[in-house]
Amino acid sequence: MKHEYRRLAALRQQEAQALERDLFCIELVQHCTDLIDELQRERGLGQLVLSTTAESYAAALREQIQCSTEAEQALRQQLRQLEQLSWAAKTGLTELTRLGLALLNSPGLADLAPMRRGMLLMRCSREQMFDAYCAMLVQLLELVETAGQALSDPALGHELITLLHLMWCKEYSGQERASGAGLYAAGRHDARIWQRIDQLIEAQQRCASEFISRAEPGARKCLKDSLQFETQTELEVLRQQLADSPDQALLDPSLGELWFRSCSRRMNELRAVERSLLQEMQQALAWRRAHSVTTRRPADMPHAARQAPGAVGTVLRTAAAWLAGASAGAAPQSGTPA
Repeated sequence: MKHEYRRLAALRQQEAQALERDLFCIELVQHCTDLIDELQRERGLGQLVLSTTAESYAAALREQIQCSTEAEQALRQQLRQLEQLSWAAKTGLTELTRLGLALLNSPGLADLAPMRRGMLLMRCSREQMFDAYCAMLVQLLELVETAGQALSDPALGHELITLLHLMWCKEYSGQERASGAGLYAAGRHDARIWQRIDQLIEAQQRCASEFISRAEPGARKCLKDSLQFETQTELEVLRQQLADSPDQALLDPSLGELWFRSCSRRMNELRAVERSLLQEMQQALAWRRAHSVTTRRPADMPHAARQAPGAVGTVLRTAAAWLAGASAGAAPQSGTPA
């Protein structure tokens, strides 16, 4: 009897440790997505700054850098815990620890300071800045993917990896925002940049389609309810103008800010879905932790059922329908850069 009790107690301890690990991973993902969102906006504003002498954009960029720095510090604090947690070195978390700690050094978050100085002093090109921020954001998205693979709960891991497709959709949308804002603000069409934007639009379609095909009903409904027809319509008009413009044709620089706002509203809609689904995961894990504290002693429940992680749910819609944005939902957030 004592042997059985010790065995059940050990199993219960392992489950508790796995639950704490999952909570840590989801919290890490939350900090990653917070920083990703801030850096995506910083990248877009940087393109406006490097394409024009307008002081209003430089002031907005400085303010945005402060927001990004706060999100960066929160992630740094979470990453440093990887060195202190006893279970971090165990199987399944070695890669997460390696990638997380690598982000603290160069190339990583440490490289943001010189890049920001270069932007504000107009000492780097739009291409250099764009590539540097894209590389940083890829690292953060890789960390999110690794955190999903490190989760002990397979269902929760599936939910997070599915959500990652939507995160990549938002990143491609952010690249489109930065590229188009810089192109319009420069005042002259560049066929090479438009070709990249066209490819980014296709990439968004693919990622949205992947998310829709893998997600569960609640997540699909969440996406459907968030997308605004007005947002997509405005963006399509600007896209068509670039598509119809010949190479090196003059562009209205003031449309750079309008492009930024339109793309920002679409990204804010995707961000709302992302936050909602991550919150569901955190709430489900918090419920399981609270429930495990109040359950009976191990000997009384040798085969306790585990609560499934929150319902993340699914819009049987095609990527084309997603891009059309032909659904009603909550009012979009402002994407004003100034």
